[in-house]
Amino acid sequence: MSKAFFIDVQGTLIDDNKNLIKGASEFIKILNKKDIPYVVITNNTKQQSDLFLENLKEKGLDIKNYIDPFYTLKEALISKNVAAFGTNTFKNVLLNDGFKIDFEEFDSLIISIKEDYTNEDYAQMIECAYKAKEIIAMHETSTYLKNNKRYPGVGAIANMIKFAVNKDYKVVGKPSFAFYEKARELINCDFKEITVISDDMIGDLLGAQNLAMKTALVLSGKVKNKAEIKSLDEKNTPDFICEDMREIIKLFEEGRL
Repeated sequence: MSKAFFIDVQGTLIDDNKNLIKGASEFIKILNKKDIPYVVITNNTKQQSDLFLENLKEKGLDIKNYIDPFYTLKEALISKNVAAFGTNTFKNVLLNDGFKIDFEEFDSLIISIKEDYTNEDYAQMIECAYKAKEIIAMHETSTYLKNNKRYPGVGAIANMIKFAVNKDYKVVGKPSFAFYEKARELINCDFKEITVISDDMIGDLLGAQNLAMKTALVLSGKVKNKAEIKSLDEKNTPDFICEDMREIIKLFEEGRL
């Protein structure tokens, strides 16, 4: 049985319409009542950290520990002079935190998510990637779900840019070691004692497995059924595959999770 948990948000605790997924609030309440260490880990970059956390609490998620990519971004950058791609809200968070956004004079190219990227945006990313001293992906989400459709996530876009310019990128959110390590420090547990619960097998759980964490995939988000993960090697198959957080609770109460 796990001593601690890392719990994803989108597709795990809330759906793509920002509504609570069944069992989400109940599981957080159980962990709080039993004083079991956990961290809610999210790749949120669309909203300032404290505001996003407050929104989750208003939905009934009494979260004790929380982390998103903004917690690790500054430590990863050469400087605060950046060419940043993402929503206007994301750019405003950077500006409010003292970043300078300039597409002519910059050190780092930062890629976040945006629902309506165009080919012109991708062309500008490529030009910036050639000039950048480093390429930063805010996270490595494989896909994201919107209106029941799956769109390329930051990880997919960053890999496209990498292929286009033959330059690697650095990840600051999930599933980077720096992100998981900062989350681990919040609860002072060894990785091998932690189970990660997420709907993103490629973008979250493979990285967790590399750090010897146990993994639980929920089918309440971007992965719809077990058949969709058949391309994985047997060693990468999640330890648990659950329909949603209600099944997570059942496994937990049975002492299996």
